[in-house]
Amino acid sequence: MDVTEWLFGSSPELQKKNTGTKQQRQFGNQLIQMLQQMSGQGGGFNSAQQYNNNLLQNGPEAFQQFSAPHMEQFQNRVLPQIAERFAGAGALSSSGFGQALGGATSDFQSQLAQMFSQMQQQAASQNYGLFNSMSQTGLNYQPFAYHEKQGSVGAVIPIAAGAAQGLTGG
Repeated sequence: MDVTEWLFGSSPELQKKNTGTKQQRQFGNQLIQMLQQMSGQGGGFNSAQQYNNNLLQNGPEAFQQFSAPHMEQFQNRVLPQIAERFAGAGALSSSGFGQALGGATSDFQSQLAQMFSQMQQQAASQNYGLFNSMSQTGLNYQPFAYHEKQGSVGAVIPIAAGAAQGLTGG
């Protein structure tokens, strides 16, 4: 305490104080670095996020991209097997063959649409969960807090107050 502060006092002031132990602060810093690496180029987070966003935002194009390899496999493997069964029975020109192809194709397309819808729901849920988790982590991380250091009155004010009281007869 210097002479000026002893005589006239001091104003209150804010002081920055650490809120955790050294290990807790190190963990917080490591967590932030890890999140930055995950969200940086090649960290995997951006790729996963882009995949989810493509599922959610690209509409029919995303469905076409998802279903194309499955449809190709269906057309190259399943439909020929159905045709072989009907050919073996000499029924390729029957209405049953056309109904079997139409039913199989319709069922397959319905299953693909259902799978794609489930993937979209999972992507939305993952995006929401990730956003919520990262938001909570960011909002709850408090490496320091401020503390108010009380000011002091000093020696002059009490002496002056006592003298003023003595002069007024109080």
